[in-house]
Amino acid sequence: SKREMIFRYNEFKAFHKDETLLTKNPKDLKVKDVTENLKTDVNNSVDGKLAKYFKHVLRIDNMKITSAQLDFSRVVPIDADAENAHPKNIFRSKNEEVIVYPVVENFGEGIFFSFNDELIKEFFTNNDIIEKLQSQLIQLQKEANRFNKGAIDFANAMNWQLYLVHTFSHLIMRELEFRCGYPTASLSERIYVSNEDDYKMYGCLIYTAEGAEGSMGGLIAQTRPQNLNNLIKSAIKRATICNSDPLCWESEGQGLFDLNFASCFSCSLVSETSCEHRNLYLDRKILVDSDNGFFKDVIN
Repeated sequence: SKREMIFRYNEFKAFHKDETLLTKNPKDLKVKDVTENLKTDVNNSVDGKLAKYFKHVLRIDNMKITSAQLDFSRVVPIDADAENAHPKNIFRSKNEEVIVYPVVENFGEGIFFSFNDELIKEFFTNNDIIEKLQSQLIQLQKEANRFNKGAIDFANAMNWQLYLVHTFSHLIMRELEFRCGYPTASLSERIYVSNEDDYKMYGCLIYTAEGAEGSMGGLIAQTRPQNLNNLIKSAIKRATICNSDPLCWESEGQGLFDLNFASCFSCSLVSETSCEHRNLYLDRKILVDSDNGFFKDVIN
């Protein structure tokens, strides 16, 4: 919904503030700008290949995560923008009669990535992969039914930018399994994507909370100068090969509602509880294709 998008946009912009302004209460939020660490590779030599792709990278040493359960749906997902959307309240009372909701607070750590929006804008021009992706989404929209219409409409609205950012988030989560032993079930993501001029944003937050296997420094250790560059490069290069290729790479649609393309459990899907979008909107081709992928310079 528009309201949630504005909320996310304000959150996204807050992460770009000076770290001293953000860390007013270190118990709730403590951050460190590590964008410069992108330029140092595993051999401790300067490598500027990745620097152009990201505007901002933050190491989040401590963050408070507050979760409230408002309502639920059964069988058919609720389209928040639909006029006849009637999610079921978790209480017996009507929505407007509920004054207080139960809330759970957790503390964790994370890494925030903000993409270079100018580079994303340039990437769109004359790109065969994007044109094919858009035509596939339009075809799915023509064949939509009441079960999948909301999910397909969302894919068309967020477009290829969502596929780019969301797939990157999944690749990093999977790479963290190899780098510091975090199963993806202990990680979560928060995706910041909007193409509206007033709320333009392209980024993601990968975090873990106490009670899971993490929150002991393993995640933020990957943002050290020699680690961050290697983490991203390794995630990108690992995604060029999948055990299910060439079937996965050439896929015309797989997963729920056929909304995934070159993505399967062998290469870029994660635990269902870790993904914000039910493991939908994924296509590694848009990132790692050697001719037209977003990170083609890194691979080549």
